[in-house]
Amino acid sequence: MEFLIPNEEPQKILVVDDEEKNRLAISAVLRHAPQPYTVLTAPNGLIGCKMAEAQMPDLIIMDWMMPEMSGLEALMYLKEREETRDIPVIMLTGLGSSKHVEYALNAGAADYLRIPVDKTELLARVHAAIALASSYRQIKAQSERLEVQNKQLVALNHEKNEFLGIAAHDLKNPLNNITDLARIIETEIESMPQSEVQEFARLIRQSANKMFELVRNLLDVNAIEEGGIKPHLTSFDAREIVNRVVESYTQRAAAKAIPLQFTFPDDAVLIFADERLTEQIIENLVSNAVKYSPHGKNVYVAVEEPHAGDTEITIFVRDEGPGISEEDQKKLFGKFARLTAQPTGGEHSTGLGLSIVKQLAEIMKGTVWCESNLGEGATFFVRLPRVKI
Repeated sequence: MEFLIPNEEPQKILVVDDEEKNRLAISAVLRHAPQPYTVLTAPNGLIGCKMAEAQMPDLIIMDWMMPEMSGLEALMYLKEREETRDIPVIMLTGLGSSKHVEYALNAGAADYLRIPVDKTELLARVHAAIALASSYRQIKAQSERLEVQNKQLVALNHEKNEFLGIAAHDLKNPLNNITDLARIIETEIESMPQSEVQEFARLIRQSANKMFELVRNLLDVNAIEEGGIKPHLTSFDAREIVNRVVESYTQRAAAKAIPLQFTFPDDAVLIFADERLTEQIIENLVSNAVKYSPHGKNVYVAVEEPHAGDTEITIFVRDEGPGISEEDQKKLFGKFARLTAQPTGGEHSTGLGLSIVKQLAEIMKGTVWCESNLGEGATFFVRLPRVKI
């Protein structure tokens, strides 16, 4: 197996030895090698450790016997620190005992050389140590990438299981309702009054709408995450889009005695976004405001007047509902968010709407956020790019 060493610039080698003649001899060999190295030197272990931390060499050649701090002590110091732990160290020893070599290798040395140093052996061991360290760094980086990917896969698998569990649960109830009501109509149609048949038909339609909303939201989430939604950015008047949504929800809000109050500037407010996706965002926010507002409360929708120099347009939807706790606000825009507040008219919630809102806004280079205090309602803001004027 051949190790590949990056050769964009010379490898940096730190030679630590209290004997000047040894430092000069080793430095000369390295500087005149077929693959020349950048050589740094230090006269003792303490200075060598400080230089290693500051310079981060590719390799350290360390003498064993030095005053103040021995080579073995310096080696152990470097291996205890995360930033210098992976720098390979070749120990120089004039000691004959193999026990000393064993100590050095056990302490983390990459290799050893006996003094006096043979030029050919020095270059061979230096090349091998740097190559091995380079290979180790590549393996370590790949391992870290694989670990990150593995965590992502585990998270995705957990999300998939949660997704399937919630989807199955939310689809099961309306399907059971449809099946039961259809069976009653099928077996008892002749004895049922017309009003009861109509009521059962209404309940079947209501259950089917719940299923349709969930399936539509699931498809939207999948399309967004797979990159299947590409915004068609155009210039249009934000007032017209918001007014269209408000008008479509007026009757639904009136069923709960909730007035929808819409305010907007006199002049056109031009935004640069996808018209269909913008309408979907506002529709989700208005729907939520009506869904979670108590009977008789107000819902306020507004397109704010832009100021000179503004690069974005702000639209907000404010309700007079129960408000959102700090804990719920942390998970507000997450998928399948189950919050403390519940719909006030028995409406269905998939827990996906606000996640879709956030992702659609970001697709169009916009932002969305919420401001709320418990007992004081909630205000959702959407900010989208303004047409440059």
